[in-house]
Amino acid sequence: MSGINIGSAIKRETMHEAAYRQLKTAILSNQLSTGVYYTENEFADALNISRTPIRGAIKDLIHDDLLVSVPRKGLKVREFTQSEVEQIFLLRKAIEGEVIGKLLEMVTDEHVFALETLVTKQKHMIEAGDDISFIDLDLEFHQAIIRFANYGLIENMIAKLYNLTRLIGHKAIMKEGRMEEVIDEHREIIEAVRNKDGARSKQLMVQHLENTQRSFRWIHDQSEVI
Repeated sequence: MSGINIGSAIKRETMHEAAYRQLKTAILSNQLSTGVYYTENEFADALNISRTPIRGAIKDLIHDDLLVSVPRKGLKVREFTQSEVEQIFLLRKAIEGEVIGKLLEMVTDEHVFALETLVTKQKHMIEAGDDISFIDLDLEFHQAIIRFANYGLIENMIAKLYNLTRLIGHKAIMKEGRMEEVIDEHREIIEAVRNKDGARSKQLMVQHLENTQRSFRWIHDQSEVI
């Protein structure tokens, strides 16, 4: 059939996805050191697969802002200046604090249930020791609030911030007890949304993001001391 090998195409796609997941896990679990430059060949050798799926995975991770390509040097894990972290959280607090107030104008029981389901899944991820899925669900929780408010333009615009926050968020939950705090904070936000308490919803959302920023700063300061 026109020389197309469907089996090979599926296999390549699977290897691409596997390479992406393994590299993403290595980045978020600090198996790859910050400040160190890597090559495609090093990644391919480490995963024992060809460079083609590695190249695709690297492209996706650069798009996700988890990897950075530096000409003539190689690939490195994305790092953030203190100013960049402040800007990310400044934008998120301003946007999400306002959006959650808009959600209350149209919130339904289905919306509340969906948010509760995400928090339940997060709790299961803590029990399973799956930090990466925990962070993915955390971002999904925040994205859902924007989506439920029918703010599609903002959802698209803030997607870049969420990619940046993924790496920050994973470092933030390294602080002992932070994941459990996130669960409690999400549940408080849901309860305020259920009660259609605009002032409290905004206050809790902003405080939640400030707590995450504070946890990230604490982990960063500890690593500087070490």
